[in-house]
Amino acid sequence: MTTTEKKYKLTQKDINRTMFRWYFTTEMSLNYEKMQSIAFTYALLPVISKLYGKEEDRKEAIQRHLELFNTNTTSGGLILGTVLAMEEEKSSNDSISGNAIVGIKTGLMGPVAAFGDSFSAGTLQTLCILAASTMAAAGSYLGLLMLFLGNFILMSELVITTNLTYKKGREAIKDVLSSKVMTDVLEGANILGMMMMGALTAAMVSLKTVLSVTFGETKMAIQDNIDKLIPGLFSILVLFLFYYLIRKKNVGIAKIIFGTIIVSIVLSFFGIV
Repeated sequence: MTTTEKKYKLTQKDINRTMFRWYFTTEMSLNYEKMQSIAFTYALLPVISKLYGKEEDRKEAIQRHLELFNTNTTSGGLILGTVLAMEEEKSSNDSISGNAIVGIKTGLMGPVAAFGDSFSAGTLQTLCILAASTMAAAGSYLGLLMLFLGNFILMSELVITTNLTYKKGREAIKDVLSSKVMTDVLEGANILGMMMMGALTAAMVSLKTVLSVTFGETKMAIQDNIDKLIPGLFSILVLFLFYYLIRKKNVGIAKIIFGTIIVSIVLSFFGIV
C-alpha cells in the first residue's frame, strides 16, 4: 500500500458544482448503451481534474465512471456524495481501488432508483403536478408556482442526500433507505397520492351521455338518473378502464390517448355523449 500526502480536499463549491452539473445534464445524454454514465462523468470532471495531478490517473477515473450507470436523478445524490468521498480518499490513499468505487455505484443504483422513483418522482413530484394542473384548470396562476415548488423539493433532496453521504459516508445510505420513518413516509405519501388521483378524476374527468328513454309520454334522461344514484359513475369507469389497459394489457400511453380521441369523436358524432 502506498500512501502519499493529501494535496487536495473538496470544498463545498466543488460539491455544489458537481450536483448542478449532474442535475441539469442527467437526461441529456441518456442512451441505451451506457444510460446516464456520460452525465455522471461530466458532473465529476472538475473534481477529477482537481484531485488527480497525473494524466493517467485522470484517464483511469474518467474511464471507470463511463461504465453503465442509471438511477434516479435526485435521490442519486446518495451515490454522488459517496463517490465524491471515495474519489477524494483514493487521490491521497491507494487503499481504495477503482473497482471498489465502481462496485459501490453498481450496487447502489438499483435500490436508490427504487427509492427515488417511488418517493421523489412517483409521489412528491406527481402531487405537485396534480395540484398545479388543478389550479391551472381553475384559472389560477398559482399552478405555475406549484411546478416551481415541485422542482425546489427535488433539488433540495439532491442537495441533502449528496452532502449527507459525502460527510457521513456509506453508512448514511443504509440509515436513509432502511429507516422506519422513511418507510412510514413512503406509505403515507402513496396513500395521499391515490386520494389525489381519485379526487382529480372526479373533478376533471367528465363523461356524460345525452341518451334518454321514453316511457309512454314521459321522457327520462339516463344521465340524470345515474347522477342521483352514483355521481361520476362514467368518469370512474373510464379511470378503471385505463388502469386495466395499462396494467393488465400493457397498452402504451400514446395508444390510449389517440384511442380516447377517436372514441370521443365517434360517440359525439352519433350523439351518445
